[in-house]
Amino acid sequence: MRLLSGFIKSLSKLSMIGRALMLPISLLPAAGLLLAFGDKFHLPLMMNAGGVIFDNLPLLFAIGSAVGLASESGIAALSAAVSVFITNITIGTVLSITPEMASQGGKYAMVVGIPTLQMGVFGGLICGILAAWCYNRFHTLQLPEFLGFFSGKRFVAIATAFMSFILGLLLPYVWQHIQAGIDALSVIVNGDNQAASTFIFGLVERALIPLGLHHIWYPSFWYSFGDYTAQAGQVIHGDQTIWFKMLEEGTKSFSSSTYQNAGKFMQGEFPLMLFALPAACLAMYHEAHTKNKKIAAGILFSAALTCFLTGITEPVEFTFIFVAPILYVFNAIMAGLAYMCMYLLHAHIAKSFSAGLIDYISFGILPSFNGYQTNFLSAVMIGVPMALIYYFTFRFVIRRFDVKTPGRTEVSVNASDKSDDELVSEIIGLLGGAKNIDSVGSCITRLRIEVLNGDRVDKEGLNGVGARGVVFVGDKGVQVIFGARAQFIAQAMSTTLGK
Repeated sequence: MRLLSGFIKSLSKLSMIGRALMLPISLLPAAGLLLAFGDKFHLPLMMNAGGVIFDNLPLLFAIGSAVGLASESGIAALSAAVSVFITNITIGTVLSITPEMASQGGKYAMVVGIPTLQMGVFGGLICGILAAWCYNRFHTLQLPEFLGFFSGKRFVAIATAFMSFILGLLLPYVWQHIQAGIDALSVIVNGDNQAASTFIFGLVERALIPLGLHHIWYPSFWYSFGDYTAQAGQVIHGDQTIWFKMLEEGTKSFSSSTYQNAGKFMQGEFPLMLFALPAACLAMYHEAHTKNKKIAAGILFSAALTCFLTGITEPVEFTFIFVAPILYVFNAIMAGLAYMCMYLLHAHIAKSFSAGLIDYISFGILPSFNGYQTNFLSAVMIGVPMALIYYFTFRFVIRRFDVKTPGRTEVSVNASDKSDDELVSEIIGLLGGAKNIDSVGSCITRLRIEVLNGDRVDKEGLNGVGARGVVFVGDKGVQVIFGARAQFIAQAMSTTLGK
């Protein structure tokens, strides 16, 4: 029981980190679009503006994760930046790392102009978590009156600075073991059997969607695994970062002697989001009861359009994931196959955040006009058969097992009919009241809430006020899916609760 309890708590903590990662990751579409359009229209200044974001990911991840874990506090963000500076300068001094050593790549790197260990975004994430912990621990601290100036939030940056110094002393002896593990995994996923690697990546990523833990899964592949030596000698890590660096430098094949097939851990979702899941929506609409088809159309076609344009799939997937486990497993397996098939067809398409039409045009079609070998038609070649498979599979399973997809149950309240204030009042009550809510946050489509007592949460009631799904993560984590409106509901809840 103790082991199970520890596992449940770990899931809850991982979910919080996944939420925190969404903020820095959400900055990347801007960087990607600047690079794509800068390349298309031959505007080096625009490309440099996009490239500088990818070149400073550790700092962005530190600040973004600190804000995400500390109730969006500016003090936490400032402390995270302080942590990045102090931690890295301490590491560089302890190990006597010179700029020349860092410029050669390998286990050393330049981070915000400081020669230090090559830790990538994980170094920034560690600093961000430390800053957030210091904020949550010390922002209400009251010191004796003669030290009152340093009390509360002012103490956060001070505590972070001293703890970052200690962190910088410890990391040189700890990181070598972590780096050895990352290197071993990198060799495996980028080794001789990349078809299997891409299949497993896609399968696991989709399988983790219900818990919101997919944000924990993919950063290692996007920002850490793999090595590419840039023209200036800088070593770039991670499939996404490498793809955009190759775009910036004009590597048309998206392959080099050190890294092959950039895009392999991003492109597999294009067939899924452009074709397969919209086809699933059409199947669910056709299986809706006649009297409910109008309402089902409003729900499903909106979800399909969101998925197709932006690549946000949760409004679609949460219509079937919990009511039809067989379709959940089917969707995960098909995602793995999509990744593998895109790799086997030598596609090289990136995504800045999600694989919708916007990214497909920006990072698939447009680069091909300038000679980049994106092979963007591979998404169509795989997507059309997948759409047919999804359509007929969904219709068969829904009818055979009487799956309660939209339009096959009693019509529930539509959240769009209520204002944010009306919804918030009801949601707070259904979560057990204001005193039961410990923290409120959101990602793109879901509220991420920590409660004191999970037993007081009314799951059916939340679904009744328009939620598209409710997920319990651990014994205190609750995720309520409201689609793109989630962030505004979270803001209104935070204002109401004063959190």
